[in-house]
Amino acid sequence: MRYIFSCFFALLVSGSAYCETAKPIVVLLSIDGFSYEYLNKHKPSNILALAKAGIVAKLHPVYPSKTFPNHLSIITGSYPVNHGISNNNFYSPKLGEKYYKGAGKNNSSWLTADPFWSVAQQQGFKTAVYFWPESEAKGKTPTYNIPYNKTDSNKARFDQIIKWLQLPSEQRPQFIASYFSSVDSAGHYYGPNSIELTKAVEDIDFLIGEFVTKLNKEITPRVNVILVSDHGMLEKDNTKVIKPSMIFDDEIVNLIKDRVITVARNDTQIYIYFTKSKSNEQERSIIIEKMTSNKNNNNLYRLYAKGKFPKHWQFDKDIELVPDLILEALPPATFVKENHDSKLLNIGTHGYDATNQKNLMGIFIALGPGIVKGKEIKTFENIHIFPFMSELLAIKTPEVIDGKREVLTQYLKNKLDNK
Repeated sequence: MRYIFSCFFALLVSGSAYCETAKPIVVLLSIDGFSYEYLNKHKPSNILALAKAGIVAKLHPVYPSKTFPNHLSIITGSYPVNHGISNNNFYSPKLGEKYYKGAGKNNSSWLTADPFWSVAQQQGFKTAVYFWPESEAKGKTPTYNIPYNKTDSNKARFDQIIKWLQLPSEQRPQFIASYFSSVDSAGHYYGPNSIELTKAVEDIDFLIGEFVTKLNKEITPRVNVILVSDHGMLEKDNTKVIKPSMIFDDEIVNLIKDRVITVARNDTQIYIYFTKSKSNEQERSIIIEKMTSNKNNNNLYRLYAKGKFPKHWQFDKDIELVPDLILEALPPATFVKENHDSKLLNIGTHGYDATNQKNLMGIFIALGPGIVKGKEIKTFENIHIFPFMSELLAIKTPEVIDGKREVLTQYLKNKLDNK
């Protein structure tokens, strides 16, 4: 750990003489499912060294704390209601289809906000991505893009980032993003308290240490590194499962069959959409009342109607993307299929409202020549990373995003130098 920290200290010192004409570089790395609690629990030496060399904070996921909506919020600076990906699985009345992960590759209409790499490219920057949710979205791909596959190792991703940074200046991307799913996978399959999770944290920490060493030894331009996660992980209680028969009676099942109602299920939420052409307001009110009065929930979930969602969910727009009803599982309960086999269920999950759930908080660590060092800062939502990166690269931030520049720009060196 001492060696890695000294390397980054050297990097930062050399960054203090960073030429004003040099092109700034930002590398954004996401460790899917890495809870802020893992820093204290597992004490990953290289990640902790990065935190000491820069700024560190708990990162608050947007609702719901699922992978796709949060990675899109990080990379667009917008809440799900504004970037279009409202859950890992949801329905679009406008498109008449259910979303599947990566659907933007075939239809970019799913995305209603531009990713950071697209904004950067529009302003003349080269960008690169080695796996990021929806990086293949039609018309929104980065300059260099390696599509998601299940075979490429974590090491291969770090090695490719180094290769991109070694390109000649005119070819070198100034923004690079990559995503690592191994910690999230271990948390799901074996649980957040498992030996396998500990090993996954150790493995990614080791690779980050190697990557930092290569940055210091092999890369001439100084690099700003931002390490984040989309959410943490909770252990499920597989005795607290919610089957469809506990929610929908025969009458509602028939409405689903007749497409009066469309249901999109995730293990922590169920989104329900009314087909307006097949139901009137009075009928919808009766259905809502019927589901609200359901006595079978046993405090396993709550039902919320459109217009009455909790304010911090940021689902207050009266648009088709926002479901008419949301059934929210109460931790550690989950929604399952009717014929589920409890022996086959994953042990860990996420997706719940992250407010007051410390294990669902992600991480934010940022360091480099443009960033102050040695500060633990207060918790913030991940939508504010976009304008922070914009400031680092001197990119004009779109006015339509939800992220606010003032949340993090106080931690930029040039802002302090100009005071």
